[in-house]
Amino acid sequence: MATIGSFLGPWSWQLDLLTHFRPQLATIGLVAIVMALLTSARMALVVSLITTLINVAPLAPYLSGGVRAAEGSSAADHVRLRVLTFNMHGQGADPDAFRQMVERENPDVILLAEAPHDTSYLLHGWENRYPHRISDYQGFPLGVVLLSRWEPRSWSADRSAARFRSVLTTRLCHPNLSTRCFTLVGLHAAQPFGNDLKRQRTQLDIAAREVKAASTDAVILMGDLNLTPWSPAFQSLIGDAELYDTARVRKFTATWSSRFPLFGLPIDHILINRGFSVIESRVGRDLGSDHFPVLADLMLAAKP
Repeated sequence: MATIGSFLGPWSWQLDLLTHFRPQLATIGLVAIVMALLTSARMALVVSLITTLINVAPLAPYLSGGVRAAEGSSAADHVRLRVLTFNMHGQGADPDAFRQMVERENPDVILLAEAPHDTSYLLHGWENRYPHRISDYQGFPLGVVLLSRWEPRSWSADRSAARFRSVLTTRLCHPNLSTRCFTLVGLHAAQPFGNDLKRQRTQLDIAAREVKAASTDAVILMGDLNLTPWSPAFQSLIGDAELYDTARVRKFTATWSSRFPLFGLPIDHILINRGFSVIESRVGRDLGSDHFPVLADLMLAAKP
């Protein structure tokens, strides 16, 4: 019944939530198959096989592995970039563990959601490491904070979905190669519950529009989208904006609640367009938040 209900999402946000739990429904289906085999229940076996296949099919792209860029590419005009997105859950994340992770991973661009209001200790001593910072709080903890080595040439925050649910868009250029630029669209999307569902859809529409209107050939969209990759809304987003999910090249891993897909969900994303190729994607260590940091090593395509 849950599998059937998951296809009735357009009529109910409660049923739409079921679309996010394909791994769990597939696991239940596998258990049902085993039980049907043990009890020789043929009809139950057929039904269990069908429902399990229905739930496994959307997961297939994340089980088979995607296409990686050649890590050793020596093209002179290729530029490598490491990005990180992390929902800190306010005071939930351990600031010392966060600082150690950043200094170890050394990302070029960081997008934080639900960062503490007082970030003085969190960012202390990083003036040279991350000379460029954009904070879009507006008095609410649901905005985003951007730390970057790459220079922002312009930026804007669209708050038409809600004052406290903005979509940040910025054009970032390499600190030493001023003609090598890309557009970053960052957001912390609303949850797909009740009235927040409309806000989430509006944010996703804004994000897709910003991607398509970008003045650069290369675009990254990242943040806590509160969506799983197999949900209809996510598929609509990447289809409309012609984006690729970097998570397809890594081991199937959740990013919220638990890193194990059976108990958690992958809702934090780094998406790219054709201007980038992905070298590696991974989920970082537990830093105390209910989310895990997500990192991607990318290659900015050579200029045509």
